[in-house]
Amino acid sequence: MWTVLLVEDEGFVREAIRETVDWGRHGFCIAGEAGNGREALAAILELKPDVVIADIVMPGMDGIELLKETRKAGIRSRFIMLTAMSHFDYARDALQYGAFNYLLKLSLNDDVLLENLARIKEELLEELRGAGEALYPLYHRTWSGIRGTSTSAHEDPAGTVTAAEKFRSLRLDIIAVLSGAVPAAADQAGIRPEAYLLVQFFYEGGQTTFFCWSFQEKEDHARWNKPNRPAGLTAGSSLAHLSQDWRSALNQLNGDWYGRQASPVKERHELPPIAELEAELIRCFEERNEPKCAEVATLIWESMEASSFSHMEAKMLAAHLLQILAMLAGRKSEVLEGISVNSAISHETLLAHVLQTIRELIRHLKEEQVSFTDHPEVNRVIQYMLEHYQENIKVADLAKLVAINVDYLSTVFGKKTGLTPIAYLQNIRIEQAKRLLLHSKLSVEEIAFQSGFADDAYFIKVFKRMVGQTPSSFRRENNI
Repeated sequence: MWTVLLVEDEGFVREAIRETVDWGRHGFCIAGEAGNGREALAAILELKPDVVIADIVMPGMDGIELLKETRKAGIRSRFIMLTAMSHFDYARDALQYGAFNYLLKLSLNDDVLLENLARIKEELLEELRGAGEALYPLYHRTWSGIRGTSTSAHEDPAGTVTAAEKFRSLRLDIIAVLSGAVPAAADQAGIRPEAYLLVQFFYEGGQTTFFCWSFQEKEDHARWNKPNRPAGLTAGSSLAHLSQDWRSALNQLNGDWYGRQASPVKERHELPPIAELEAELIRCFEERNEPKCAEVATLIWESMEASSFSHMEAKMLAAHLLQILAMLAGRKSEVLEGISVNSAISHETLLAHVLQTIRELIRHLKEEQVSFTDHPEVNRVIQYMLEHYQENIKVADLAKLVAINVDYLSTVFGKKTGLTPIAYLQNIRIEQAKRLLLHSKLSVEEIAFQSGFADDAYFIKVFKRMVGQTPSSFRRENNI
């Protein structure tokens, strides 16, 4: 609650003010009392109250001198000055030195006092919101520390330290939610904002974290109703334990991420190290082998779960893999990483996003050496060849695909590409064979089969005619 110091040399007046208001109901509490200005200054220096209700005329140090000394000490307590009808000159002086308001003792009642306290409360809340904005560099640095990434972009130690002073006595509930591609709203996270002084949100990497500030009170479970989505709560934290407690809230999401509530990992078959699987995935990608890429990627995902990767670590590894594959495909990684990785709210959906991206990249690689035409049926045939070159494709099958005559297809295909359909298909197969020779350890016989040739002798003959050397010579001369 906001704290109040009562300063009045007459005890019965202090008692009357104390009994005038139901302080707790309105968010305030009496933190202390003082009978004169010097006692009050000592109490202010120790307690740093939010509000000081002080008589102007007191022996020793009057209310105005108390206000001056408080401001000299750098303390921003709001002063409500009490005055008798004959002391208006003092009241005007108090306002000049920054008093919030002055009230007449004789007309003081709960309505008047509550009206002033309500206005002060709104000022204090607005001040807290402003200080809260200055905490975001701290949130960014802490998040970077949790992820193990650089923090230089959000350095602001001086501003953060100043702002943090306003929050050191407050209670912090940290609520983390797997929100996907867009930030979650407070109500979606089960938060009742009216139960807190301030609710801040921080969205990064597909998860939204809410920092919910309140006064140090007993734990109130009614503040938060767990939503119907993966969420984690660390209650009763503070800035001093921000990193540790934020990790705790995030780690509570891991069970939901893997689709299990219990923390122990299921027993699984022996899996190769993730580093070996990464290398294998890259090799399969360079071979344009989409089914094998899907198989290896699935093993990587199983290995992450078996190794108890957190959901953040899983996303970071997925982003790392996509960056490498995008680079190999000559694509900008930022086009691929953001939406697909951050929109995932489960281990399964993250794998689906990665597999979809791999398919798109492989299709891009297959098409990059191909010039499509202005004829839609010819383009459909080319696209079909790119996707099915490993199969036994006949011109009749291609004609049936686009519902035109075989002879007409051969004629129009030749006009638009300069090659017959079979010659065009051979080019696609030989280009794939060249990639496998350069980026795999497969035998020539295996490469012939994976490139769509049923006979390795025929493959060698076609390869030598089109490339000018045998597959083995091509591989040897390229230092593979």
